[in-house]
Amino acid sequence: MPAALVLATLLTLVAACRFPGSVRPTLKIGLVAPFEGRYRYVGYDVIYAVRLALREVNDAGGIDGRGVELMAFDDWGDPGLAVDQVGKLNVDPQVLAALGHFRRETTLASADAYTDVGLPLLAATGLDMGFEPGGDDGAYVFGLTVDLERFATALVRRAVALAPDRQVVLATEARAGARAEVFAAAAAEHGVTLTMVEAEHESWQQDVLGYYPEVLLCDLDPVAAGEVVALLGDGGWRGEVLGGPALSAGDFPAVAGEAAEGALFLTPWPFPGDVAGGEGFAELYREVSNGIEPGPLALPAYEAARLLLGAVEDAVEGGEATRDGVTSALEELEAKGRLAVFQLGGSGVPVRLPLYWYRIGDDGVPMLLGQEAASRTDPGALE
Repeated sequence: MPAALVLATLLTLVAACRFPGSVRPTLKIGLVAPFEGRYRYVGYDVIYAVRLALREVNDAGGIDGRGVELMAFDDWGDPGLAVDQVGKLNVDPQVLAALGHFRRETTLASADAYTDVGLPLLAATGLDMGFEPGGDDGAYVFGLTVDLERFATALVRRAVALAPDRQVVLATEARAGARAEVFAAAAAEHGVTLTMVEAEHESWQQDVLGYYPEVLLCDLDPVAAGEVVALLGDGGWRGEVLGGPALSAGDFPAVAGEAAEGALFLTPWPFPGDVAGGEGFAELYREVSNGIEPGPLALPAYEAARLLLGAVEDAVEGGEATRDGVTSALEELEAKGRLAVFQLGGSGVPVRLPLYWYRIGDDGVPMLLGQEAASRTDPGALE
């Protein structure tokens, strides 16, 4: 989508949250996500969900008699631009908190910037960000996350079931760092021979093909994962593909083509139709999006927005609305949503979200297989 159209869309969305002819005071929250570039599917999945949450609050009278406006910024999924957008949000003192960035890399890159300016961020990254939400490393950053060790262990356990010889290749982004180490530790614990290939040079896809693994673990963005799976398919490889939330994006089967069929992925973000009450949410989402169907990031974006608006309301009830007041409210927040019971602060323990297994069908559409068992003693089982 051209940048000019993106800007026009965002301005329209912001205007939709205002009240023409009204002079009542307003509160503002920010949204930072990629609306252009290779991750633009993220932005256009989440913005309608956030707009829906704001519409519900404003239609109910706002917060303490005030309307809520949305300030949306595009970070292109780029860590450097993500930091820049924090500065833009900070310019307006009416912005009390932000949602974003819906990618682990951009969230981590901008965490210090939010803490430096004292602006609370609620981040729906899915996978653990590597520091304690609300802790010293990110005093103003709160996450809807899954413990990375639990996630990696579940994938490795499934790999063991699919690979009798336990020959597994992990294709991961360059400089994956601690995340790759967690996968390596889980593999070692389960007797898996894990070969790591980083997507950092031109021949990395050929390297993966050369290993001809029983199972390919994809820790990549949807396009890169689609490219390597397509190459493997063209080379006659008939192994198994396992991945995380990135494989839920439509870009993966679009790029991988027929080779995507049968790929399995594990995610904390189910498609709305696969959870209780999800169809009702999807109907409301379509009203806001002019018929566009919600993707897997729509529900977490909506949940995050409602949680953040609840924290703003709690902060206002305690006095004048301030960023520190919203931060304190987030630390004490406990609320039940469609996906889980969320408790963000206090103990600093990340939210323990359910995990869902999906298989991609021959039409490229993910089909729900079941939920991951909550017990760490049997993380590979399905409920």
